[in-house]
Amino acid sequence: MIEERGMSMSLKVAGGKIIHHWFFWLILITGVAILIRSIPAYVNAAWGNDFGIYYGLTNSFIKTKSIINPYDGWGNSYQYFPILYMITGIAHWITGIQVFSLLPKIAPIFGGLTVFILYFIVYELFHDRFIALLSSALLSVATFHVYQTSHAAPLTMGHFFMMLSIYFFIRYRENKRMIIPLILSTSLLILSHHFTTYFYLISIMFILFFDIMYHKDLKQYHTLLYVIFASSLAFAYWAFIATPVFYDFMSDRLFNSPLGIVALYYLFLSLGYISIILIRNRRISIPSFNLSIGEKITLFSIIIISAVFLISSHNIPGVYVKLNPIAIFLSIPMIFLVSISAAGLSLIKDKGALVKGWFLAILSSFFSSFFFNFFPDRHLEYLIVPVCIIAAFTIRETLTNIDNLRARFSHPFHMVSRRRMTVLSVIGVICIVNMMAAYPSVEVLDAIDERLTDPCVNALNWMEGNLTKGVVASDHRLSMLLWAEGFPITYDETNLTWIAENISGCAEELLELNISYILIDDIMRDNVLNVGVGVYLHMTNESYEKFSKPPFKLVYRNTTVNSLGEETHWAEVYSVNLSYISDFLERFTKVKINDG
Repeated sequence: MIEERGMSMSLKVAGGKIIHHWFFWLILITGVAILIRSIPAYVNAAWGNDFGIYYGLTNSFIKTKSIINPYDGWGNSYQYFPILYMITGIAHWITGIQVFSLLPKIAPIFGGLTVFILYFIVYELFHDRFIALLSSALLSVATFHVYQTSHAAPLTMGHFFMMLSIYFFIRYRENKRMIIPLILSTSLLILSHHFTTYFYLISIMFILFFDIMYHKDLKQYHTLLYVIFASSLAFAYWAFIATPVFYDFMSDRLFNSPLGIVALYYLFLSLGYISIILIRNRRISIPSFNLSIGEKITLFSIIIISAVFLISSHNIPGVYVKLNPIAIFLSIPMIFLVSISAAGLSLIKDKGALVKGWFLAILSSFFSSFFFNFFPDRHLEYLIVPVCIIAAFTIRETLTNIDNLRARFSHPFHMVSRRRMTVLSVIGVICIVNMMAAYPSVEVLDAIDERLTDPCVNALNWMEGNLTKGVVASDHRLSMLLWAEGFPITYDETNLTWIAENISGCAEELLELNISYILIDDIMRDNVLNVGVGVYLHMTNESYEKFSKPPFKLVYRNTTVNSLGEETHWAEVYSVNLSYISDFLERFTKVKINDG
C-alpha cells in the first residue's frame, strides 16, 4: 500500500498478492510512456518530417568521428546539437544495428524517461509519492508531450536533459555538492537543443525568484551564480559555435541585434533578483472566487474552449495551420487536464512555489510568443510538464474532500466509495483519451503527415544504385532523406510542380530548378504535401495524372499490400526530360507571340 496523507494505491493480482512498492508503479508508468512514444517508430519505416536531417548527420558523425560536421541541408543549425547523433552512433557501434532502424527507436526511450525523472523532481519537492506518481502518470500520456517526444529529433534529447538538469538544480539549492552533475547535465542540454535550453533558462530563473519570495531567510547566492553561469555558457556556445542560433534565431525576435536580447536577459535577472529580495514573503495568492474544485474546472474549461474557438479562424503562428472542428474535439481531454491544473494553483504551497515559478515562466513566454511570433505552439510541450504536477494536487484534493464527506456529514460508506470511484474513473478516461488523441489530434489538421513507409525506403535504395545524382523534387519529408543519401534537392522551392494540372503550368519551374527526377508516394498524393514551413499543398487527380505523360516517365514503382492484396502504400520515381521541357517552352513562347 502506497499511502500519503490519507491516500492509497493498491493492485490485486492472482493469488490475492498486493503489489505495493512505489517503484513498481514508477516502472509501469515509465514503460507506458516509452511504449506510447515508440509506436510511430515500430508501425512505420521511420517517422518525422526532418528525420532525414538527423539520419544524415548521424551518418556523418559515424564516418568522421567528429562531433560537429559540415552541413548543407535544410535549415542552418542542426549540426551544432549533436547529442542525438552521438548517442545513436555509439549505440550503432555497440550493436551493429543499422542507423536507419536504430535512430527512430532510441530517441523515444529518452522521451519516455522524462516521465521517470519527473517523479524524482516532484518527490524531491514534496516528499509525497502519490503526487509524484500521479504527476508522472499524467505526463506519460499528455498529448503535446507524447507527440513531440516521439520523434528522433534533438528536441527529444533536449527534453530529457532539461528534466535531468531541473532535478539537479532543485537538489543543488540545498546541496552544493550537486554542482558537478548539474554542470554536466546543463552542458549536455546545451549540446542537445537550443530551444529547450531557452525554456530551461527562463524556468530556473523564475524558480529562483519564487524560491526566495516564499522563503524569507533564503538569498540563494550560489543558485544565482549558477543561473548566471548556465546562461553565459549557453549564450557563449550560441555566439561562438552555434552562430546561426545567435545571429538568426535570436536576432529576429525582440531586437535586430542578439546582444540586445542578452543584455535584456541579464537586466531582467538582476532587477528581478533585487526586487524579490526587497519584497519577499509577500506571497502571490491565487484568487479562489469561493468556488469548489468542480466549479473551477468547469469555469476554466469554458474559458479555454472559448479561446480555442476564437483563435481557430486564424493560422497558428509557427506552423501556419488552422484548428478545425475535429482537432478541437480531440483537444478537449487536454483542455480538461489544463483546466484541472488551473483550478489547483492555489493548492500548492511551500515548495510548490517552485512549481508555480516554473509554470508562470513558460506561461509568460507563451503569451508573449503571440506578439513576437516566437513559436507559441512549441510552448505547449514544455508548459504541460508543470501543468501535470499542479493537476495532481487538484486530483488529490478532490479525492480527499470525498473521503472527508463521510466524517463531516455522516454519508454512507458506499456513497463515498461511489464518488471516489467516479472521480478515479474520470481521471482514467482523461489519461486514456489523451493517449489515444496524441497522434490523431495532429493528423486531422490536414497539414502534416510524418510517416515514412517501406516503399519510400525501397525507392530510395533503388535510386541510390540505379540513378545518377541529379536534382530530385519531392516533399520536405522525403527530400531530407534524399539529401542524406547525397542527392541534390529542391528544398522548399517547388510549388507549381505539385499543383499544376498540366506541363504548361510547371515547365518553367522544372527547368529553372534543373529537376531530373520526381519522387512521389501515396501520402503526398492522397493526404498532404508539405513543401516547407507553412506550405501545405494538396494534389488533385489532374495534378497527379500529368506525371503519366511526357516529359515524365515512370522508372520505378514499389508497393506494399495487405492480406487481401490491396495496396496500402506506394512510391513512384519519375525521370524528367528537360530537353522536352526546353523545346516545349520555346514552342509555347512562339505561340504566345503569334497570338499576341
